[in-house]
Amino acid sequence: MGQALAKQDAKTILYTPSMLGVVGRGVLCPCIPLVFIEGTALPRASKQRLYLWGRQQLRSPRVTGVEVMLGPTLHTIQKAAQAEGLRAEYVHELMCRTKTMLGAKVPVVYTLMHLARLSGSPWDRLHQCVKRDRDPYSTFEVRKKSGGNRRICVPAPFLKRTQAWIHQNILCSPGALALIHDASTAYGTGCSAHKNALRHAGASWLVKLDIKDFFESISERQVYHVFRDLGYPALLAFELARLSTRYFYQSWADIAPLRQGRWRWTTADPGKAVPYAKPFQVGHLPQGAPTSPMLANLVVRSMDSDISAIATSAGATYTRYADDIVLSLGESTRATAAALLHAVGEVVTKAGFRINRKKTHIRGPGARKVVTGLTINDAKPRLPRSLKAEVELALFHIEKHGLLGHMERKRSKDPLGYLSHLQGVLLYARQVEPELADAALAAMRRVLEPYAEFLDVFRTFRPGPQSDYMFA
Repeated sequence: MGQALAKQDAKTILYTPSMLGVVGRGVLCPCIPLVFIEGTALPRASKQRLYLWGRQQLRSPRVTGVEVMLGPTLHTIQKAAQAEGLRAEYVHELMCRTKTMLGAKVPVVYTLMHLARLSGSPWDRLHQCVKRDRDPYSTFEVRKKSGGNRRICVPAPFLKRTQAWIHQNILCSPGALALIHDASTAYGTGCSAHKNALRHAGASWLVKLDIKDFFESISERQVYHVFRDLGYPALLAFELARLSTRYFYQSWADIAPLRQGRWRWTTADPGKAVPYAKPFQVGHLPQGAPTSPMLANLVVRSMDSDISAIATSAGATYTRYADDIVLSLGESTRATAAALLHAVGEVVTKAGFRINRKKTHIRGPGARKVVTGLTINDAKPRLPRSLKAEVELALFHIEKHGLLGHMERKRSKDPLGYLSHLQGVLLYARQVEPELADAALAAMRRVLEPYAEFLDVFRTFRPGPQSDYMFA
């Protein structure tokens, strides 16, 4: 078996979907998470009994009394294996896998069945997603401020639950966070647009690049290698990659030609054995999935390292907030900034991304400089004038025309929704300019005080939790 498992990377063994794995406290093994792969030397009757037990668990992934261990100790595995009388070769392979995952500081997950148990999702639905039998996403488009549409992909509830588990436990694990480059200032713990802008505050020269179709440009193959780098076995990494990506449909004719012939959008020779059918359907990161942001950060960490090296040699500061690449310089020249822009652009293109020329520019001394929506001309980031004007006008019109009159002018039928939006704007502003935000919050409480009873009544007819911070 050890020799067969060693060939997983070459995908030279076929896996029967019904026997990909049964993990948990089973009838045959009360303590050890079992990973059964074709070729094990277990008795035929034992395999059949475990298979029937596994099929029973598929229909009810939260059956009382069935538990799954997250990260069992090596001693526990060895002791349980000895009690069960399992083959030494099998136990050795299981312990090697456990050592690899524990050493990488990520959760111990053995199979797709194990993942289904941990995330509380039905195995058969996850298996359908991996097989690409159907599209588990619903899509819609929203308008961009810069023009055009952004495609949002919303996963089905069971898939979203699984992706949320992967994000919280695997992609936010100590092992995964250690791989993310320091220049990445989005999505991680403690990251914010304000902290990103703060690193460039007061700079004389600013170089900005924007990556076009950032998530859609990251392929399933790249995601697979991320999970492999985190210490997961080849088959499970393949399944995790399938669960975290969406198949690229050929109806997107404007993007399809750009992917033809590129390594990350192609697969192995179909003549070779593969664990699942449809080997040529290579997916991409969907914008809207819980796993996409952190996976994107992990995929581009080598690009971050290359750009950081270029920035260091030029004496520049580099950060990347999602698809926004920013480099800042102190005393410099336009020629130096242009050379830096060209060098970084080559790295981005080599990494397989396209640069949005409309959002790529150089700003010199005296020009207005904006990073992640904040002005950085001074020593500290400042709120943009448009945001301050929005809050000031809102308070003025509410006080002058009344709340309902202002709602009519805004063509809004949801006062609580609008006030929640305004509250969110002010709470964000508090991170940047706390004195200004506190003054605006106090003014809003004063303006909304006559409408307290109305808002209480309106709140009772609106489903869902409401924030009472500002207009209680």
